[in-house]
Amino acid sequence: MKDVFDMNGVERAAALLVSLGPRVAADIMRHLDEESIDLLTREIAKIDRLTPGEREELIGQFLIDLRKEKKRLRGGAGTARQILSKTYGDEKAEEILSKLNTVDVDREFESLNEIEDEALISFLRDEHPQTIAVLMSFLAPGKSAAIMKSLKQDKAKDVALRLARMDRVMPEAVAGIARTIRKKYQEYRSKNQGLSAGGLDALIGILQHMPADEERKIMKDLEIAMPAVSEQINERIFTFEHVENLSNQEVRILIDEINDDHLIAKSLKGASDEIRFKFLRNMSQNRATDILTDINAMGVVRRTEVEDCRAKIIAIMRKLDDDGVINIRGGQTFVK
Repeated sequence: MKDVFDMNGVERAAALLVSLGPRVAADIMRHLDEESIDLLTREIAKIDRLTPGEREELIGQFLIDLRKEKKRLRGGAGTARQILSKTYGDEKAEEILSKLNTVDVDREFESLNEIEDEALISFLRDEHPQTIAVLMSFLAPGKSAAIMKSLKQDKAKDVALRLARMDRVMPEAVAGIARTIRKKYQEYRSKNQGLSAGGLDALIGILQHMPADEERKIMKDLEIAMPAVSEQINERIFTFEHVENLSNQEVRILIDEINDDHLIAKSLKGASDEIRFKFLRNMSQNRATDILTDINAMGVVRRTEVEDCRAKIIAIMRKLDDDGVINIRGGQTFVK
């Protein structure tokens, strides 16, 4: 994630919404115009995962930076400390503010420990042994061991010697190395994976707390502006397991729309008892018996074949949901 001081206005607003959580963010976005929602949605989709520490730091930085840009407002470090104290308590507030002016090496390495071993090894393969030694001294032991195993014998020996002789290093230098590797990883992800996990999780969380009609409007806009992102969200929001959210009447509608008992049988191969029961209880006994017989008769089935069948059913579910015939998210429960 960018430093808050390097963000433009929309980026800051999007980051703050993510840090506030999906429920609060959804409440805020309901009151915005369509253009603002569209801009914020795109920026939220680009944000990397926010750790608890980054969330706290973002709020602290946002409060202090707000004072710098809006001098007519009463702000500054004092106001930031007061607000943070009310939110987190005096001790935590001081801890957050202290991080704004010091290099937190541990935090710099939190995200590096989450990088896949293969990717991290590829970034370090051509680095100087001293750089590798410094990084390994701060990474988690398991991550460092994976790196050491990947090195050629001569280079591994050099790195080991440098680790043994290492005394103290400048925090700024270590943090600089961590940022460089993290930047390489972000570029790698943008080229190979598209949307970052954090942005996707945050956006899905916000969408799921918004009314269905507003969610559909945003998804349609995303489908036009960011089709790859839209597809990733659809894959996460709509899954075969969402059949459990449907009412019995909705399941019967779905079964009629599918109109292919063999497709249903193969999709239920390896499914949970709850999902099987959801389908079978909403058809005639003879039909349910035929489907169970078909499931048993087909024997071992490739996972890809099962997933293809489920994907076809998910597509039907999505269409019925878009048309307002069923509600994949499940209905509300009322208590007397």
